[in-house]
Amino acid sequence: MKWPSFSLLFFASQPADFERGKFELFRASTKFADERGFEAVWIPERHFHAFGGLFPNPALTGVILAESTRNLRIRAGSVVLPLHNPIRVAEEWAVVDNLSNGRVDLSFAIGWNPNDFALAPQNYANRKQITLDGIRDVRRMWSGQPFEVLNGNGETTQVTVHPLPVQADLNIWFTCSGGAERFGETGGWGFNALTALLFQKLEELAPKIAAYRAARSAAGHAGPGKVTLMLHTFVGSDEAKVKETVRAPFKRYLESSADLWQIGDARLKDMPTRKRNDMLEYAFERYYQKTGLMGSTETCAKMVEAVAEIGVDEIACLIDFGLPFETIMGGLEHLDQLRRRQF
Repeated sequence: MKWPSFSLLFFASQPADFERGKFELFRASTKFADERGFEAVWIPERHFHAFGGLFPNPALTGVILAESTRNLRIRAGSVVLPLHNPIRVAEEWAVVDNLSNGRVDLSFAIGWNPNDFALAPQNYANRKQITLDGIRDVRRMWSGQPFEVLNGNGETTQVTVHPLPVQADLNIWFTCSGGAERFGETGGWGFNALTALLFQKLEELAPKIAAYRAARSAAGHAGPGKVTLMLHTFVGSDEAKVKETVRAPFKRYLESSADLWQIGDARLKDMPTRKRNDMLEYAFERYYQKTGLMGSTETCAKMVEAVAEIGVDEIACLIDFGLPFETIMGGLEHLDQLRRRQF
């Protein structure tokens, strides 16, 4: 069985206040991944919230990677396209592609949080179609074709992206975590798929990947496509020690996003303390046992084999969920040992 490739993914929960060293982990861990032979780094787009808000524009941090790494693919995971003018998306990432000598890949998302759409409130209702139209436009401009727009005088004119990217073709993922229908659509469109186990179990993901590949084939797209799975990740040498190391930070990480998710008819922050703690403990156990890459090398190897079995091609390891810098960097050594088992 062929193991998935390994990448890093970032989605820190950080307060807005300035603090020195907020990007130290990003710099150090990506340098580690570049030197050790990991495949890529995924950078999210989030707005107006501590949960993920360290990365409001993945192209900006992509510039850091373009200058500080030599081998890693630089991937947006994801550009929320309805929030942006496709021309600006093509321009910004073409610059990163030039700076990195052609290492850019993009995943696009339709967006989900209404507050994010403060940047483009008129696009929320029709965000799926706007995303698909935007991907078409980004692709057109990426290839150097003229793009028709209205100028300041209301006149039709044609523009082209400057500078043109290094890569003639742009590798595209579509971010999907919903039902089999969305995976089927993604396969039919010919995109790669970026997903997670936030709202689905591993056994539920298997038929969705099958639907994705069947749709790709039915639409006549070459090859099986690529499925990337995000997993919260921390690997160590001792199972019990790993679990106790990640328990409190991971529960705080989950709690930091509580106001973004509705739980039944009540929000987590409004629950009695004991009920809230019980729910966070339950959520932690679920992530640790079933939907994360956390534990000893032996335990995590079983998870890697399980996701490989259902057709996952790449594991995007989310490492910045609240552990101390030194702990995370130490865990990367064990993660690299796990990754090297495939060789």
